[in-house]
Formats: sequence, C-alpha cells, structure tokens
Amino acid sequence: MKVLQSDETLVKIAFSGKLDSASVSTIEVKLFALLNGIESPVVFDFTEVGFIGSLGIRMVLMAAKEVKRQGYTLKIENANDDVENVFMLTSLGDLLN
Repeated sequence: MKVLQSDETLVKIAFSGKLDSASVSTIEVKLFALLNGIESPVVFDFTEVGFIGSLGIRMVLMAAKEVKRQGYTLKIENANDDVENVFMLTSLGDLLN
C-alpha cells in the first residue's frame, strides 16, 4: 500500500500484488488509520493488483462504508479484467471508476 496523494481534493492509495488473507492482514490496520478523519473522496488504484480474495473484498467494502460514513465516496480505478469481474460478481461494480 502506497499513498499517492493526500490533500483536500483527494486521497489516492495504490495497492500491489495480491489482496489475499496474508497481505490484507498486514495492510488493513494502516489503511483504516489513514482513512480515519479523511476530508476528501478516496480512490484505490489497483493498477498493480493481480488478484483479490474474499478478505480483500471485505477490506474494500469496509473501507467504502467508512469513507461513506464520513460523507465521501470511494472509487477503484485501473483494475484488471479479473479483479473487475470479481467486483461485478459481488455487486460492488459501482465502486469501479
């Protein structure tokens, strides 16, 4: 996880590799600490994400709910076809940018 932008207009976070149980367990705490108290919309850049598992989906869904609770939106950009299909099949396609 790498923060690409964090200002009053946008918080943009890039993920890489697999978003599976091993990786999610290491980044989830940092992610939610970063999202606490945001003051702008959030974009997750999935350019370098090759796979998303159930815990990755859960993390994204929880992040979207947290961002929405704070009055902003979360979008996902640059997802590959496989990852995009997972979001469409889980009815989370509206997060795709």
